[in-house]
Amino acid sequence: MLRLLIASPYPAMRAGLTALISQTGAQRVLIGGVVDTALAAAEWAQTGAVDALIYDLALETGADAAGLAQLRRAVPRLAILALSETASDPRILPALQAGARGCLAKTVTGPELVEAVEDVVGGAPVLPPDSTAALFEQLRGESRTGGLSPREVEVLRAVASGLTNKAIALRLGISEHTVKFHLGGAMTKLGAASRAEAVASALRQGWLAS
Repeated sequence: MLRLLIASPYPAMRAGLTALISQTGAQRVLIGGVVDTALAAAEWAQTGAVDALIYDLALETGADAAGLAQLRRAVPRLAILALSETASDPRILPALQAGARGCLAKTVTGPELVEAVEDVVGGAPVLPPDSTAALFEQLRGESRTGGLSPREVEVLRAVASGLTNKAIALRLGISEHTVKFHLGGAMTKLGAASRAEAVASALRQGWLAS
């Protein structure tokens, strides 16, 4: 049975998620605790008492998912499923970039939520239905700014040093899926068809200069 932690700033959301999971996944998921801050989630998860975290993106005070990123650095092994307001929520992409293994809208049903928790624990990515177009728009928006994100630069530097995706994930404290996500974003922005071509292009443009 999977041990689950729920993090949300809203008492009603914490209670609702607890009831939803208890009703539909009692034989598959055990709720180990509920917290109301990212810091409390990190402290709880560091005890090793949970396998996965449902993280309400309402915990974030900014658009860069900084709280989630800090939590990921504190507990790299934790499988995180973020919850957004809608499938087109602009916070979904930053959440994935910060280390969440998946994201669902808060309209999710109980069975969908339990299945998603099992998927992220197993390493499978989870996204809201109909979110792909919005995510691509956000990526294109980043691309139009002409810049790589700091995380994309980190991943490319690690690729340039010869590390595998698994080794990069361990170094940066993120999942392999997230490494692939950032690498794919960098390749798109650089117009590269391979890892080697992305590194070469980034070097030519000065992104990997020390």
